[in-house]
Amino acid sequence: MWLLRTILVLLVIYQAQGCQPELKEDAASLLTVGYDKQGSTAVYVDTLSVEMKGRKQKFSDLLKPGCNGRKSATLAIEVRKEGTEEWEEKAKDIRITRKNYDNVKDLDPCSKYEVRVLIKPTSDGEIRELPIFPVGPFHKLDPEEKEIAQFKSGAEEYYTEHFKPEYTQVSDNSFTVKWEPVCALVINVWLKEGEWKDEPEKVIKNDIENPTTELTLDVEPCKQFEVMFEISIDSEGNELLEEYMPTVTTDPDKEDLSAIFSKHSYENISSVLKWDYTAIDEFACIKSFSYKLVKDENGEIEELSEGNDKVHQAAEFSVGALAADCNFGVRMEVEYETVAGQKDSLEAFEEHIHKKDQKDNAISINGSRITYTINPCVEPESEIVIGLKEIGREGKGLSGRTLEQNLEGIVKVDKSKTDIERSSFDETELKPCVAYKIMLLRKTVDQDFKELETAEFENPQWNSWKAPSVSEKENTSTSITLDIADLETDGECLVSHYNISCQAVGEGDTKQKMFHANEELKIDDLLPETKYNCKGRIVHTIPGSGAFETPWSDFVVIETASLPLPEEVSTFAPVTEVESEDSTSVPVESEDSTSVPVESESDHEGAEMKIGLKSEDNDETILALSITGICFAIIAAGGCYWWHCIRDRGQEDSKDINLSYRASATAGTKVVDMNSALLTETEEEEKKEAETDEPDIKETVVEIPEENKATTSTEGTPNEDVNVLTETEDEEKKEAETDKPDIKETVVEIPEEIKATTSTEGTPSEDVNVQKETESSSTPADSEGSPSAEIPPKDTDANVIP
Repeated sequence: MWLLRTILVLLVIYQAQGCQPELKEDAASLLTVGYDKQGSTAVYVDTLSVEMKGRKQKFSDLLKPGCNGRKSATLAIEVRKEGTEEWEEKAKDIRITRKNYDNVKDLDPCSKYEVRVLIKPTSDGEIRELPIFPVGPFHKLDPEEKEIAQFKSGAEEYYTEHFKPEYTQVSDNSFTVKWEPVCALVINVWLKEGEWKDEPEKVIKNDIENPTTELTLDVEPCKQFEVMFEISIDSEGNELLEEYMPTVTTDPDKEDLSAIFSKHSYENISSVLKWDYTAIDEFACIKSFSYKLVKDENGEIEELSEGNDKVHQAAEFSVGALAADCNFGVRMEVEYETVAGQKDSLEAFEEHIHKKDQKDNAISINGSRITYTINPCVEPESEIVIGLKEIGREGKGLSGRTLEQNLEGIVKVDKSKTDIERSSFDETELKPCVAYKIMLLRKTVDQDFKELETAEFENPQWNSWKAPSVSEKENTSTSITLDIADLETDGECLVSHYNISCQAVGEGDTKQKMFHANEELKIDDLLPETKYNCKGRIVHTIPGSGAFETPWSDFVVIETASLPLPEEVSTFAPVTEVESEDSTSVPVESEDSTSVPVESESDHEGAEMKIGLKSEDNDETILALSITGICFAIIAAGGCYWWHCIRDRGQEDSKDINLSYRASATAGTKVVDMNSALLTETEEEEKKEAETDEPDIKETVVEIPEENKATTSTEGTPNEDVNVLTETEDEEKKEAETDKPDIKETVVEIPEEIKATTSTEGTPSEDVNVQKETESSSTPADSEGSPSAEIPPKDTDANVIP
């Protein structure tokens, strides 16, 4: 024996150390690789789960028998992001006795991964590899799963790393926030000016395939705002992560700012110029500013006074003290920087000081001609030109100098004349997105130009601007989404916003809406199956000029879609199964008088193929009912057992009545026990016979003492005696044909002195009646020829027990 045990132990050790695990052919189908789930409440899109599909299955079930023991092999999990070549081992030494492993974390929910599951033998051997499993991205999940998407851990760290919004294009009436594409389905934007609003300023349903990356908010000028983002990975916005941005201050309205800086006074008698810039302190959006008062005499610039935001109390300057032979101007030039970092400049005011009988320099546009006036005090030998310059282009300083390369065109003028043709400039080469000005210039010795006077020059491209085109992008029963194309500049011009208008055909309601350049052009709250005339226009921002509105596009007729049909809900009439004797299908009328066929057992399998498998909930309900039914059956059986056995035994002890299953015959005062169950069938036996259509025939064995065997035996051989106690083949055939058992009572004659001890429950008269009924119904027959002759005819002398 000890040798056999040693061999078995060595065999186990050999299998554990030297066997080669082999994968089953369907191993991959037994495994589920995907995002970790918590029932129907959460899908953790940052965590990978590898688990067996069967509830009772383990990783060892992936292997063929013989080498799938606990110490035969371990699992390893490797992951690589799509587009990369290197595999990264995320987990190793996973016991194959486990059912699942869900500790691979830090996945990027918006990335696609390839997952490889490896089976590694504990000893030297070949590594078995399952097919590669794809996982992600999460926005490819079913809508129901996207509703419960969550981070299992590290949501704050993830968005801190991947979501970094910043302010751009801060102006006096709006600011824009930009960010890189973020892996979130819901983005709520909150705006605070003093107090947080009750509702989000904007709710963005982010499309991962075409993500939203910027948002423009319309606000008031020169005010502080706070922005807070609520980001949710799930489509319902159930779990929101808050991200706060720094405070942003919008720029001042330039007209309001110019009104403050332009306030001054000039007295002709005293020739004193006064100004006061202390009111600028009310503009919290101004970070700093500086100003200079200059004298401009025919392009010659002289600085007279200066100041800044540090020292800007009320000041004055005596212009009368200035010496000049020609007319000149005194001009205040201001430069400022906003809190948002925007730098700009403006001319606050200018006072012209005239000498007697002198004309000021002047230039203007009158239709197709450009008129000009030159001050006679200008140097006679100097060259005078008219230049065309782009507004906002660098090149002019406080010195009043303009470089030739900053001019779009130059035309020499005759001092003796007062106008030139506007066509002297090639207007076809002008840019459509730019504002221009004309300048009366004096050329200096250094070959640059001194500015004498300027005037606005309307861009001729604006008069022939092409209207944009509008087309349908998407259409639902209640909304229309449009695309608008810039046919003039092909998107080169800066867009301030879009105007869209849709009117129902037939003088119906008109829906108009303004959209920022980064918004989807979607008109909501429309009627289904209704035609709309839609048009649009673009509002451009022209530097140095302001807003420019393009012409309206041509109408495009778009019909909204039909209302979606409600989902059909299948209703089934209750079915009552009635099983006939021949187990055939019987139609049963339901409550709504709909004929529903009831399938028999023979058709049950085919019916399941037609109807389909039951749901998991129905299976669980049936299982619960089955367990409940079994419990009730056990309790009922126990009750019956107690009633027929234990209770009877108790009565046997109290009444001295014997109802045991065995009967005995004794001499003298000995007791003969009988099986009363053979005289009267129990309810259980009747139910069993009704269910099986077969009688439950039990044999009655009478034990007789040796000295009395001769007086109680029947005639014939021992084999014949046995046949008396059992059914014959003829009786079995008869029962099979009639489906009714042929049960006969066995009568044992007992001496008078011991009758009392062999009676069943009830009075002695009842026992006598039973015996008489049995005797009267019995037919005398030969013991050999008649199976009914279980007991020979009564013979008083032969049955007397001494």
